[in-house]
Amino acid sequence: MRNIYLTILILVSTCLLFGQAAEEALPLQQAVSDSLTLVREKEILSEYGFKDSNLLSEVAVKLEIQNLDSWKRYLGLEPENRKLDGMTLRKLGITPYRALLAQQFSVYGFTELSTLNEVAASLNMPIKKLKQQLNLANPGSRKWDSYSLQSQDISPEKIKTLHDSFLANQLSYGVSVTLVGMLTVFSALLITSLVIRQLVHLNRPPKTTKPDLKLSPGGKVVAASATLNKNMIAAIITALHIHQQSLEDRRKMALTFRRTPTNQWRASAVLSMPNREINAKRR
Repeated sequence: MRNIYLTILILVSTCLLFGQAAEEALPLQQAVSDSLTLVREKEILSEYGFKDSNLLSEVAVKLEIQNLDSWKRYLGLEPENRKLDGMTLRKLGITPYRALLAQQFSVYGFTELSTLNEVAASLNMPIKKLKQQLNLANPGSRKWDSYSLQSQDISPEKIKTLHDSFLANQLSYGVSVTLVGMLTVFSALLITSLVIRQLVHLNRPPKTTKPDLKLSPGGKVVAASATLNKNMIAAIITALHIHQQSLEDRRKMALTFRRTPTNQWRASAVLSMPNREINAKRR
């Protein structure tokens, strides 16, 4: 029981330590995220010239928003409510960085925080082709799929340019993929047919050797090997004759010992006695 209590105490203390470490890590991650947001908002102020004190309509003009309803919908606002256009971002609880992300989503269908997998799904574009156009190392690897555009220092405008280039060459790309697929299938079928054809040689029946001597039913020599002389032929015929004679003798002996038993008394018709006939006539 003492060992059990010690084990439970160790497990509880370990869980508490892990919980404390997780609680300490959350504020650290939040601090890093807030610092990145502040840096990005400073860049937005210098590039687009607005901050959280600007009105929503002013921000839309500075960001050159064309689809205002889609932009407001991404921000979680009611698109038909025009009173919101006269409110500041701070009053609406919207940060400048969030406004920029909404602008990117309304224009491109994705943002700079979207992963490569999400971008490829949004553009209906093969993700491997996208990674090839971005000149990423080992495009076949999936380690890039969960990376955001911001982490790779890729702008949505660059993705849009690559997508337009892909659409321009989409026909040739589709034809090349189709040809590669057809060649792969036909090559596999050809190799399979060759392998199946060679399987016949695995179970090849043994070759039958020609007999050195061939006799007719009458005992005459029909064909003989060139290496056989007359003495060998005579010896072979003699051995064959002795073998046939021994078979005949064995057959006669088998018939003798296995003859069907018969009743000699019945066979001699002893049962038909003359007294029986005489008695039959008297009656």
